[in-house]
Amino acid sequence: MHVDAAWGGYLATLFRNEDGSLRTRDEVASGFHHFPSPAVYSAIAALGDTDSVTVDPHKLGYLPYGAGAFICRDHRAVELLSEAADYVFHAEAPKDGKPFDFMGRYRNLGQYIPEGSKSGATVAGVYVTHKVLPLDHAHFGCLPAQTIRSAETFHARALRFADELQDAVHALVPFAPDSNLVCFALNPHGNRNVAVANAFVRRLHDELRIDPSRPLQDKQFFGSVTSLRPEVLGEAETRRILDALQLDPRSLGEDGGDKLMILRHTLMNPYLIDHENGISYIDRYFEYLAARIRTLLA
Repeated sequence: MHVDAAWGGYLATLFRNEDGSLRTRDEVASGFHHFPSPAVYSAIAALGDTDSVTVDPHKLGYLPYGAGAFICRDHRAVELLSEAADYVFHAEAPKDGKPFDFMGRYRNLGQYIPEGSKSGATVAGVYVTHKVLPLDHAHFGCLPAQTIRSAETFHARALRFADELQDAVHALVPFAPDSNLVCFALNPHGNRNVAVANAFVRRLHDELRIDPSRPLQDKQFFGSVTSLRPEVLGEAETRRILDALQLDPRSLGEDGGDKLMILRHTLMNPYLIDHENGISYIDRYFEYLAARIRTLLA
């Protein structure tokens, strides 16, 4: 049983004591408003019973791209990932029939695909970051805990934003976030057509996406988009979301309206709320978003 915990693997540190024992859900939930849900708690608690796990610190860990780990209970499993290139490796590594020699087997860096393109600098970056922002839940500066708190604050601010701009747009968080990824659906007030809503979100995303022709410093915030597809959501969930946005389901499939475009917010930065200087970049983002929405509608 393999678990692709590339995104949420870091959260496991909140679920364990320093000796590795599992904390109760109430202990984990202390300090959060909603996290973790019973389903999330059960899923992450079960990681200890799996055979292998993938964890990518460059996602939730706020670290350079390329930092990642493949962890397996039985090291024979990594042979399934081996790549023996004659132009790279000229000596045969010890095989299973011989005495186990960890360094002898794994010193040929690159023969196992997950590590083949990994830079040693990213490993050093992970180590230093964990020293500065420890993963242990007992530390106030615990990186996963800070990230989840920011996500909960962002979620609450998104709900308030929906009330504040209800005269201009219908806004919805389609699914309560499990961790630090919060999506936001928008539809201009009075519109019933999915394709028109998608065009509006694309224009808004043009204000948030990277533009190779402009310096990065011109952008106040960066954001991405994703889509909700009816064939994946199912009829009931598709109807729920479209009704909340006051979109006509019959407009699905018309002129690029076969799916619903939504804003996707990846909250990895542990410094989104600057308590020392009284700055909330979450508030500033929603103020910026409101201004851009009203300008586009005008």
